[in-house]
Amino acid sequence: MRLSIDHVTGFRYPTPVRASFNEARMTPTSTAHQVVWTSRLTILPGPWRFSYVDYWGTAVTCFEVHEPHDRLEVAAMALVETRPHPDSWAEDRQVPESDPDWATLHGNRVLDEMGEYLAQSTRTTPHPTLAAQAAEFADRPPRLAALDVCSLVHEHLAYEVGATAVTSTAAEAWEGGRGVCQDFSHVTCGALRSLGIPARYVSGYVHPAGPGAPRGEVVESESHSWVEFWCGTWLAYDPTAMRTPTEAYVRVGHGRDYGDVSPLRGTYAGGDSEMFVKVTITALS
Repeated sequence: MRLSIDHVTGFRYPTPVRASFNEARMTPTSTAHQVVWTSRLTILPGPWRFSYVDYWGTAVTCFEVHEPHDRLEVAAMALVETRPHPDSWAEDRQVPESDPDWATLHGNRVLDEMGEYLAQSTRTTPHPTLAAQAAEFADRPPRLAALDVCSLVHEHLAYEVGATAVTSTAAEAWEGGRGVCQDFSHVTCGALRSLGIPARYVSGYVHPAGPGAPRGEVVESESHSWVEFWCGTWLAYDPTAMRTPTEAYVRVGHGRDYGDVSPLRGTYAGGDSEMFVKVTITALS
């Protein structure tokens, strides 16, 4: 698919703020499954800015506004061509012979190389009940245990906008039984790590209509998240939709949790603020 993505976000301030300092992670990255043809990041008011690729491989734009302003707007535009994910391992529950067993996953080499994706954060630490239920899946190959963890999370959590906040933890979402994609991903990452399976949080977008989306129609969407877990190779799965990502998915970046890939974060000198977000996606081909 060829997808045009427009993501506009920022803050309104009741009274002008004196200065603001921010980081934006809103630029898709080229991978084996997608090519970024064009991308542009527009910031108003015009700031001092510079860009770099962070430790996790995500494109970051840092910027500072040193003039009074009552509105900060960041608009990201990208044209991305995505490719199908032909592997049907999840549907067929296939386990390649090359997959590591539990002893290998728990060995020193994996602990050393994947330690950052095994350590829990405040956002991912699982609820004790979830950790106990996930432990019951250790009687099957790691790849299938990870898939069953995704199913467990999908069945327990109901998707409900507003049920949680951006600061909510995996344990809080599990106990409440509701959340959005961010919560599904945090809960899943925490449960996988509790089993000793390296897991990372992935941010991006997804076209709501999927691969069969009508061409040329502008549709409203939102930022999305899913997970990747390591079983010899990184395997992507979306516990919110209970499926492997398709060509309707566009990847921006990954990290240990949402804090590593939040689209816009920063600080400012002033009073209160109100955040706004709008994402639209158009399937061009």
